[in-house]
Amino acid sequence: MAVYVIGSMNIDMFFDVDHFVRPKETLMPVHSEVLPGGKGLNQACACARAGAKTRMAGKAGSDGQLLTDTLKAAGVDTSFVDVQNGRLSGRAIIQRDPDAENCILLVPGTNHDFKKADFERILRFVDKDDIVLIQNEISNLKDLAACLQEKDCFVVFNPAPVTRDIPDDLSFVSCLVANEVEIEQLLKITGDPQTLCAQWQNRYPGSSIVLTLSSKGSLYMDGKRTLFMPAYRVEAKDTTGAGDTYTGYYCAMLDQGRSIEDALQYASAASALAVTRSGAASSIPNLEDVKQMIGENENISPVAL
Repeated sequence: MAVYVIGSMNIDMFFDVDHFVRPKETLMPVHSEVLPGGKGLNQACACARAGAKTRMAGKAGSDGQLLTDTLKAAGVDTSFVDVQNGRLSGRAIIQRDPDAENCILLVPGTNHDFKKADFERILRFVDKDDIVLIQNEISNLKDLAACLQEKDCFVVFNPAPVTRDIPDDLSFVSCLVANEVEIEQLLKITGDPQTLCAQWQNRYPGSSIVLTLSSKGSLYMDGKRTLFMPAYRVEAKDTTGAGDTYTGYYCAMLDQGRSIEDALQYASAASALAVTRSGAASSIPNLEDVKQMIGENENISPVAL
């Protein structure tokens, strides 16, 4: 069993500034740093740190050494990472002001070099007991969906960002992991969390949904039951990558044969620890830290609704 992550890999360039750059202005940042990112990379690192055999299928440019090194350090198999010489990796150029507001330029780079042939090549190695984890930061998602329709495997879809590139028919999805904004955009309705989950179930009764509710916890629903997982109380420092940590840990627990209750608990604890640290991939905790968090908070566990 293994988790195959087909997704994005970015070089995140952070610039702390007194104010956002104005037209015709040249500004010196107060602080700058370069960190690995991209939803695919973050989720792959989370899967591996949670103990799952994880394979990353992504694309990097000539500048992607930081990305492949980060994956390898987390224990991710990078043999499916396609390094394209002469091309630039995806990049996020992020200005942050003193009020913690930001503005972002997102350059897709090699993340938008995926073609149907790439998906067909990768999926040939996927067995029916494996998990395929995908997001929406790469090109040709509809081609990937068509390939997955024909593949007998468990598909977890994190629909971020929600764009017109997402197929209308999501029946290939075994489990949707989304936040409240994303599910409302997908379903084109508003409502309370249980109503939103029920609407997903009505449309795709063969699938399950995990709805993350930030500091309020998370909600799970399938055709037989509904579970609510309370959030762990921590002092948040940086929420970047918390959702990716949750998704990666959740998939890793399922891949290792753990119960839904365990998957929710470990994913929640891992994401809580992640927000106490800076960065995205760099904030993802290892499995021992997550176990300790759970052990110290034995009263926090999923509740049937």
